Amino acid sequence: MALLVNGNSKLDKGVWCWSITPVASCPNCKDCKDNCYALKSYNQYPAVKPCWDAHFELAKSGVFKGLIIKELARKKQNKVTAIRIHVAGDFFSQQYVNDWMEIATLFPEFTFYSYTKTMHLFNFVGFNYLDNVNIINSITEDGGINFGDEKYVTELQEKGYTICPAAYWKNLKCGSDCKLCYTKSKIAFL
Repeated sequence: MALLVNGNSKLDKGVWCWSITPVASCPNCKDCKDNCYALKSYNQYPAVKPCWDAHFELAKSGVFKGLIIKELARKKQNKVTAIRIHVAGDFFSQQYVNDWMEIATLFPEFTFYSYTKTMHLFNFVGFNYLDNVNIINSITEDGGINFGDEKYVTELQEKGYTICPAAYWKNLKCGSDCKLCYTKSKIAFL
């Protein structure tokens, strides 16, 4: 079973992804679990559920860290440039955050990025200050979320958020055409 896989068609081929069970791995999902975008893939595609569930079990056991390190060492020969942590799932414990921080420290040649609703639950300071890491808080300063309809996202833009250009340019490739998620902490999604 591959741990890191190519993402969807929006992502550049150099961006590899790690996912875990949605909702079950998300300690702060009370407001979004009923409309979780990741549940669609989780429930719709037969191979996804056992894969993400297995990843979650590995992550909870701590075994995943060594396996990811080995996989990244192999991927250095490929044209991998970035790792998106969590197409599905979220940071669920401090140890899990620390494991990802250790992985990112060992591979400064890769960019690691993620979106989370747990920034207030765990200590991301050491992790998010690494030069090759960007953790985007999906919860805004006023307790809202960083995605919504055009009116809401425009209001976020007035508060200093950058709107993801993929909302307007359908053929845009994240990771090659746009790298905002690699560097910006305030991204809003339409």
